[in-house]
Amino acid sequence: MRLLIETPREIKNLIFDLGNVLMDIDIRRTLEAFRALHIDGLQEADIHPHQKDFFLQLELGTITPDEFIEAIRRAYPDARQVEEARIWEAWDALLLDFEPRRFELLKQLAPDYRIFLLSNTNLPHRRTFLEKFNRQTGTDFESYFEKCYYSDALNMRKPDPAIYRYVLDDAGIRAEETLFIDDNACNLPGAESVGLNTYRLTRDRHVCDLFG
Repeated sequence: MRLLIETPREIKNLIFDLGNVLMDIDIRRTLEAFRALHIDGLQEADIHPHQKDFFLQLELGTITPDEFIEAIRRAYPDARQVEEARIWEAWDALLLDFEPRRFELLKQLAPDYRIFLLSNTNLPHRRTFLEKFNRQTGTDFESYFEKCYYSDALNMRKPDPAIYRYVLDDAGIRAEETLFIDDNACNLPGAESVGLNTYRLTRDRHVCDLFG
């Protein structure tokens, strides 16, 4: 299986984003879940692009899940009356089911490419989607990749060029031979600044359409 899009050089390595590339997410579902708990005031912009700093800190792994819950309850006083488990359920509501054909694609690509994951995520979401994938498919999510890189584990995130340099160095791959696929345009310039080839996956195109 080969790339169907043009790149300046031959591609030997693929770095995939997770959200809305390999797994769909919908922030609105988390907002609705919080409202259903009568926790009012949370806005999409609070979560992305992190107008509330504790969302960013969770994604960078610089606060613990317990500290995140405390920050939620300080920022949204109605949350003080809600059980912690219900808050986590609402937080996880944005994680949608996995589509099997995307992971069938990864298996088909494995003979021809080295495959990696690079995701801005957080420990609670990471625990949830790894368990959810195993429950849904009976397989290990991370087994589809040579290595997975998560922002909260690295204490850095896209679009900081440092995270792309780290992945290249750690994986021992050359930027000019690597394609990075992400749905957020803001993440591409940092990747390009370290020499990566990039492709923005827009809502009107499926990741499987890029290969054939």
